Amino acid sequence: MKTWTLLALIIPLTACGNLNLTAEPERETRPAYDLSDPDWDGVITARDNCLDSPTRSSVDNDGCHLGDTQILQHDLTILFAHDRSLITSEYQDEINQMAAFMEDNPNLRLLLEGHASQVGPRDYNVALSKRRAETVRQALIQSGVSGERLEIIGYGDTRPMLMGSDEQSHAANRRVVGALTSSRGAVRMRWDVYSVER
Repeated sequence: MKTWTLLALIIPLTACGNLNLTAEPERETRPAYDLSDPDWDGVITARDNCLDSPTRSSVDNDGCHLGDTQILQHDLTILFAHDRSLITSEYQDEINQMAAFMEDNPNLRLLLEGHASQVGPRDYNVALSKRRAETVRQALIQSGVSGERLEIIGYGDTRPMLMGSDEQSHAANRRVVGALTSSRGAVRMRWDVYSVER
């Protein structure tokens, strides 16, 4: 009886010796559809019929831009001296180009967001950022843009582009940022006016 009991225990153990107890390597799984959204319109590539829609624009369920699909973009860079809000004459061409761009696109409005570096008191920086934005606004008005299409706001030093206490950070933070928007509220574009110390 002991022999049969011993054989009953040994036979299953020898069968286990033939089993491979190591796990198979994991296989890479691939999605059946492309789930990416390279144009950031909220519609995955597998369903997107308009892969070239303007970035962050309003789209329909097929990913196609609602309204005019023309992508409007215009950049402007104006450098200011430290603690100044005056635009030098060398930048008049850039102001004129922005004014012409807005004349060609009468449905656009421009919000001028003034910023300052973190040097000096906060209240002073808010006032300085508003003066810089107002200076750019007045220059655009003198170039033919209706004041009703231009708005300003001063953020002072509360929204720095670069964190740091070096001159490069301060120079990048002394800026005016313009946000072009359609009156219909569709595509939103941005342009920057930087101020640096000379």
